[in-house]
Amino acid sequence: MSKAELNKRRVRAKRAETHQREVSGPNDRRRKRMITVGVAFLALMLILPMAAGLIAVITGTDTQEVESTVVDIPTTTTVPTGLVDPGFEGAAIVGPTPCPATDGTEQRATEFSEPPPICIDAAETFEVEFDTPGGVVRFTVDAGLSLEGANLFVTLARFGVYEGAPIYPFPGLIAVGGLGDAGFRVDRAEPPADGRYPIGSVVMLTDIDGAMEGQVMIVTEETGSAALEAANQDPIIGSLTTGLESIDVLRGLQADNDQITYRVQAATVSAGG
Repeated sequence: MSKAELNKRRVRAKRAETHQREVSGPNDRRRKRMITVGVAFLALMLILPMAAGLIAVITGTDTQEVESTVVDIPTTTTVPTGLVDPGFEGAAIVGPTPCPATDGTEQRATEFSEPPPICIDAAETFEVEFDTPGGVVRFTVDAGLSLEGANLFVTLARFGVYEGAPIYPFPGLIAVGGLGDAGFRVDRAEPPADGRYPIGSVVMLTDIDGAMEGQVMIVTEETGSAALEAANQDPIIGSLTTGLESIDVLRGLQADNDQITYRVQAATVSAGG
C-alpha cells in the first residue's frame, strides 16, 4: 500500500470517527440521564423501606427576522438521533428557528439547526392533549413555572414534534420523546424552588449536562416524585388535568406487549383559559 493511499484511509477513518461522535453524543447524554433516573429508582426501592423502619423506631433572544429554510427529511434516515424515530420524521428547518403558527396550521418539522426564540409570554398558560393508545392525556403548561422549559415544549408541540414520539414507562413516571434531541439543546432551566415534584407534575427532562432536549416526563406515582426529587434538576412546566386512567391502560398494554413501542398518536396545544 502506497503512502498516499494510507493517508487517504487515515483521513476517511478520522472523518467516520468524528461523524459517529457527533451522532452518538446527544444519545449518550440522554442514555446516561435515563440510567441516572433508573439508578435513583433502584436506590429508592432499597432505601425507602429501611428509612420507613428507622422512622418507626425513632417515633415509636434576538428579534431580528432572518429567513429560514424548510427541507424535507428522507424517510430512509437510519440513525435515531431525534425525539421521533426513523419513519416518523417531519421536515427539517435549516437556519434560525422561527416561532410556529399558533392556530395548528404549521408544517410539521422535527429537526432544527438552532434553538427557537422565546415564542410565548411569561404569563401564558396552555391546554395540551396527547392522544395515546391507552386513551387521552390532558395537562396544562404554565410559562410562569419555567419560561424556557414551557417555551421549548410549546414550540416543539406546535411544530408537531410529539406526534409519533415514543412513550416509555418508568416506575411512577412516563416519558415522551426519543433518546435524541430535536437538533439543539437549551441551557438548564431552574428546578422547582421547593424541590418537590407532586404527582401530576409535567416535567421537562434535562440531560446529564443539565440541558433540555425536549423529552417530557409526567409524574404518576410517589416513586416518580421521589426519584426526581433526589436529582432535583428538572424544571416543572405544568400539571396533569386528566389521564391517569389512560396512563394505567397504556402501562398494561406495554406490559403485555413489551416488544411494541407505543407512541403519541396526536398532540394538540391551545391557549389556556
